[in-house]
Amino acid sequence: MPLENYLIPGEEIRYHTTRALRYGAKRYELIVTNKRLLLYAQRGVLIKNDDVVSFKLDEIQGINYRETGMVGKRGHIIVESRTRIDLEGDTSEVRALYQQLMQFF
Repeated sequence: MPLENYLIPGEEIRYHTTRALRYGAKRYELIVTNKRLLLYAQRGVLIKNDDVVSFKLDEIQGINYRETGMVGKRGHIIVESRTRIDLEGDTSEVRALYQQLMQFF
């Protein structure tokens, strides 16, 4: 798995989403390790390129969860860090991610 190339020594995967979440205009798999939040996606049709965004867990100041929509509900997690991280996806997936992240705080 190419994701393993982006793990640092001593880093262990604690949680991995089963469906992609939207961050900005792109969709990513979200991986929670013991040290970071990693957003990972492979882009391209013929030639695959990795797209990785990472955030240190120790820089996170707060996490908020909310749901939007009446018929097609969507879950949102807003992570307050040096930058504001807004992740959107299926409510059950986002709720499970929120529960996992709360174990670190």
